[in-house]
Amino acid sequence: MMRIRKHIALGLCVVGLGVLGLAGAAAQGTGQKASQTRAKQSGAPDYQATAWQIVHESVQVKDREGVLIIGDASKIPLMEAIAIEVAKKGAFPHMVLDSQTVTKRIITEAPLEYLETPNAMTIAEFKKADVMIALSAEDPTTLAKVPEERVARVRKASQVVTDVMYSRPLRTVTLGNPVMPSAAVARFYGVPQAEMETRFWQAVNTPHTAIEENGNKVKQALASGREVRIRTQEGTDLRLNLVNDRGVHLSDGQIHSQPVDKPAQAWLPAGEVYTAPDATSVNGTVFVPLADYRGIKIRDLRVTFVNGKVTRIEAAQNAEALKQALAQSSGDKDVFSFLDIGVNPNSRTIGNSNYCTYEMAGMVTIGIGQAPWAPGCTNQSEFGQEFFIPRATLEVDGRVIVKEGKIAI
Repeated sequence: MMRIRKHIALGLCVVGLGVLGLAGAAAQGTGQKASQTRAKQSGAPDYQATAWQIVHESVQVKDREGVLIIGDASKIPLMEAIAIEVAKKGAFPHMVLDSQTVTKRIITEAPLEYLETPNAMTIAEFKKADVMIALSAEDPTTLAKVPEERVARVRKASQVVTDVMYSRPLRTVTLGNPVMPSAAVARFYGVPQAEMETRFWQAVNTPHTAIEENGNKVKQALASGREVRIRTQEGTDLRLNLVNDRGVHLSDGQIHSQPVDKPAQAWLPAGEVYTAPDATSVNGTVFVPLADYRGIKIRDLRVTFVNGKVTRIEAAQNAEALKQALAQSSGDKDVFSFLDIGVNPNSRTIGNSNYCTYEMAGMVTIGIGQAPWAPGCTNQSEFGQEFFIPRATLEVDGRVIVKEGKIAI
């Protein structure tokens, strides 16, 4: 699945594109009041400044382009600010409501045949759009109790939408890497919401130059290296080989290549260096304190790789959820896909929690299944899953790049 918030991708497949007006009176009034309350409580930033950053820097909207803006009801004030900024650029905003309630009910109640059918309306829209701006969903647990069989069918149908996205030069930015802070997200990870929000927006507002200072060093180390070893005190010991001609990308929150002749993505908060290694070279075990599979917490997860394929899954809690997902998915679902290192100096872990994001400085993330955004990844599957490995030490050809969760170069 494309690396946007997974609820959004599933929701677009079953629900389609629901248009919001630029200022629906009831929704706008309620949304603005809620936004103002949250801003007073948490010091959230000026939405207009965030909209300017997304439109002008991240995706660089052009005159006469079609721009999809996707988010749930809690994001309406920010969506409106983005839409207005898009219009000021001479482009055409199309606001799309992502309703987690509707998505859950359709996946739970609709006939199985319906869930297997790609949404033609959504496909047509993505064939026309030039830019997509996605704001992550409010509650990560929405689909946690939905039977895996139903989710798997929607996942397969949504792959058609993903294929369309990657068949043309669509520019995408996702705010939330992978999630934006909310009360539900804070409860899920057991962290104070105010602290989560403060750190999130600090990370979003990190200057590109600060990200590049760390990022270019890590990028060069991977680009010129061959052998990688990842270890943690909890039991991770994984080895893999890099493929130098596949390229190593630095995500600093901007899409630099203009005009774009192929799909291009950015994420906020920014700050990642990533590549797809030689999957067949991946051997060893990874310990993951907390993996989030569609809102199901998989605790103390151990994943064993032999020649790039998952051969064993163990966990203190909910290992079966991941096993069922793999059993009901197809293709390279269990094949190693990417290596990612966070380099944002203003993004870091919170206390003793297991709240992890891609861009956190020194965070090591790996993945299995599809990852078409990672340079050189050729895995073909409708399934994809990331695993955050906090407090890791990562070496390239024996040189320490990350030491116990901190950038070391």
